[in-house]
Amino acid sequence: MSELMKGSARRYLVIKAVRKIKEEIEKAGLDNLKLLADKGVSIVGTYLEGCPPKEKAGYRQELRVLLRMGATYDMILSELARQMPVIAPIMEAKPEYRRSEVQSLEAFAKGG
Repeated sequence: MSELMKGSARRYLVIKAVRKIKEEIEKAGLDNLKLLADKGVSIVGTYLEGCPPKEKAGYRQELRVLLRMGATYDMILSELARQMPVIAPIMEAKPEYRRSEVQSLEAFAKGG
């Protein structure tokens, strides 16, 4: 597989994975999650740790596959910010918040 095809496949899978997370975040109540984010609480971590065990295992496996394909935590967060313009300013304005989100994703990928 050429590098271009690998990059395109990786990009597609990142978009698909983030779309699932975005939908679940919206179901959980975006306003509440925005308040948590404003306080520095991880939106991604809150969702991923709060989902049912079976879903959590599936998301963890999907995340690990993305990482093996060369996706980075930063790519995933950038795509989340692109798909959720409401939280994009929080992630872009507070570098420490973005770092905490990266750490939440790292911890989630390593757990279980």
